[in-house]
Parts: sequence; C-alpha cells; structure tokens
Amino acid sequence: MSTKYTGKSGQVQTPTSSEITGINSWTLDVSSDVVETTSFDDSGVRAYLGTIQGWSGSFEGFKTGVPITLSGASATCTLRETGSANQDWVGTVYITGHHTTSSHDGLVTYTYDFQGSGGVTEPTA
Repeated sequence: MSTKYTGKSGQVQTPTSSEITGINSWTLDVSSDVVETTSFDDSGVRAYLGTIQGWSGSFEGFKTGVPITLSGASATCTLRETGSANQDWVGTVYITGHHTTSSHDGLVTYTYDFQGSGGVTEPTA
C-alpha cells in the first residue's frame, strides 16, 4: 500500500527562508517544450524531441500583514508539500503578479504569480 500525504502542513518560504504566513495553497507547473522531428524515416508517425524546460506557478492565502514586495526581484522560493522532510520544491523565482481580493462577506486574500528561473529542485521523498 502506498503512502498518501495531506497538504495541511504545506508552506511557502521566500526570500529569507521564513514562512510567508496566511498561505493556504500553492500551484507549481513544470513543462517541457518539444519540437517536431518527423521525417520520411518515421513511416508516417510524428516524432518529437524535448527541448527546454520551464516552471511557474502561484500561491495564495489570507492577508495576515503587509504583502510581500518581491515584484521584479529574484528570490529563492521553497514550496513545501507537507510537514515531512525532503518534500520541498526549491528554486529561484521572480514574482510576476500580485492580486488582492476583498469582499463584503469574506476575508481579504492575496495571490502571487511567479516565474521560475533556472532549474527547480524536486522532492526526494
């Protein structure tokens, strides 16, 4: 039986390795571009090769203080999946967007979009 994890202990840390409070979710998208390499040798079946990789995402949560001010600056970001050791995604990010939501019947929330630069270290557990 495989181990299952919950994200209840997840967190986002940046830029000083301290947790950004109020965050309740994050999303990470890792992608690879491909180029078509189909030739007559492929017998009418498309063929591809992987090229460059990239990653981006967002994190959001409730306002608990002054919003982070990283727009335009790079920072090391740690996205922790759970409270277990070695379940972190780590890399350099640029904050590319900041969105604030406020409504009469809810809490003020912040959403931050980021673009990864360079590689991202994947969890080892």
